[in-house]
Amino acid sequence: MAGAALAAPDPQYVQLRVERTGPHELKLSAGDETAVIPFRVLVEREPAGEFLVYGGLLAAAVLLVGGLLTGATARPGKAMALAAGAAAGVTVAAMVIVFEPLLPAPPPDGAVPTPPPSAAQGRPYAQARVETVPARPEAGEEFTLRVDLIDGSTGRPVDDLTAHHEALAHVVVTSRDGRYFRHVHPLRTRSGRLEVRLSAGRPGRYRAHAELEREESGGQLLTADFTVGGNANTSEKAGAGREAGVTATPRLQPAAPVAGRPATVELNTPAGVRPWLGMTGHLLTREQDGDFFGHVHEMGAPGARVRFTFSFPEPGRYLAWIQYATADRIVTVPFTVNVTAPGTR
Repeated sequence: MAGAALAAPDPQYVQLRVERTGPHELKLSAGDETAVIPFRVLVEREPAGEFLVYGGLLAAAVLLVGGLLTGATARPGKAMALAAGAAAGVTVAAMVIVFEPLLPAPPPDGAVPTPPPSAAQGRPYAQARVETVPARPEAGEEFTLRVDLIDGSTGRPVDDLTAHHEALAHVVVTSRDGRYFRHVHPLRTRSGRLEVRLSAGRPGRYRAHAELEREESGGQLLTADFTVGGNANTSEKAGAGREAGVTATPRLQPAAPVAGRPATVELNTPAGVRPWLGMTGHLLTREQDGDFFGHVHEMGAPGARVRFTFSFPEPGRYLAWIQYATADRIVTVPFTVNVTAPGTR
């Protein structure tokens, strides 16, 4: 089954017809890129109480008619027994009507099977294999960053990611010096596989951080490095410099944050800021010489500024980026933070 929708500023819809409940896959193609999106078709089950209600009323009616006929033939004992059965049927139906709303609804047809009690504490973290296609991309050329997710307990592809902040996964790719920065959202191209296309203008070592969540489990951060070869492409922007028209500078309180203690980061924003990925603003941080990566949000409504509270775990130099959205673009403001050790003056 296929449908088509044209790209437009407002959402476009295509109506599809499915014939059965349960898991399905929706394949979306735009140009030479294809995403495969899993979804489930659910149908609410009729509550079991309806069968008892109608069954009880039917049995009561049959028994009542039988009691009347039996009484008419001068057999009072049997008539009383049938009348008692009719009363019992009405009682059962009435009790079901009263108590059924208090009972949990049955799962709909096509729902995900309920995990056994042994899995009540959640699924294990996914194991990831990260690679680039080609294996060693050249500077200035497009390449694919591929993430294959495996369940370590079963060896099978992980195909139960749940959308968080409006995406199945958030991938942040940075160069060692932070001049290159990309915050992207890969496509699911098959079971257990996520892919996103990138290009980097300079050779060197790059680090990818992927944030994801599994059903019945918590958030997980995956980290992997890859290398870009070739010669520097001076015609391509690094991607993390201050954007044209952005003059505001982040303000920190205290000005020299202390490791392990909350710090506040504020940035004035222009009019017309809109939520992006479900949030007004995003603060992403990376320890320049270490593995730490942090990602927090402005939880309030859009206004004249974005404000974040964050605790840097260790002293040292951190690379940081604030992102927010306007009507026509995503604005990225890079800066650095020098974090001091407790007791340092």
